[in-house]
Amino acid sequence: MTALGDPRWVVDKVKAAGGLVYHDVTCRRFAQKASDAGVDGFICVNNRAGGHAGNLSAAQLLEELQDFAKPMIAAGGIGSPDAFKQALASGYAGCQLGTRFIASEECSAHDHYKQAILQAGEKDIVLTERISGVPVSVINTAYIQRMGTRAGPLARRLLQGRKSKHWMRTFYALQSIWKLKQSSLRGAQYQNYFQAGKSVGGIQQIQSVKDIVMQYRNVLTSRDPL
Repeated sequence: MTALGDPRWVVDKVKAAGGLVYHDVTCRRFAQKASDAGVDGFICVNNRAGGHAGNLSAAQLLEELQDFAKPMIAAGGIGSPDAFKQALASGYAGCQLGTRFIASEECSAHDHYKQAILQAGEKDIVLTERISGVPVSVINTAYIQRMGTRAGPLARRLLQGRKSKHWMRTFYALQSIWKLKQSSLRGAQYQNYFQAGKSVGGIQQIQSVKDIVMQYRNVLTSRDPL
């Protein structure tokens, strides 16, 4: 899987080894670039995803990209087996889950992070520019509220510059990698910088990866209506 930028160099190496490449896309423009680079399918990041979310809904992405005739994977908002079943029924070839597996027994994230996911609802997910310079979905903790979600005046100006935006995003990225890693491992003892998507609304307990996978698998064989 690739994300951001031109994936052609990855495609060339992976194809030479007989592999497949799926690229993160949030709209048709990025999907076209990825398709031109030879990717095999799209990870369709919608507006319910954690981390760098898109602006379009899962349904809008499906409609906008279906004429590329490539397999599409839904990414964002798959917090329950029913959501998984609905995504596949709508036409997606599969689903990518992130937030759901953070709240798993095997995940190395701090228990504070996992508990924050369990306690959060969809309305607790906000977008902040202060991690990478572009909107990122996080849980609206007290720390986020103190810091604010908008980049400062100077940062916004630099982010709009043709060359300076790359420097500013690099600065944000290096800063955020450290903060996110510390929050994930140290929890509330550091700073509550917890990335998560709106799928938090469907996550009620911390489970083993095996149990999560089996629940999602079993819903496909259920005869209950959606």
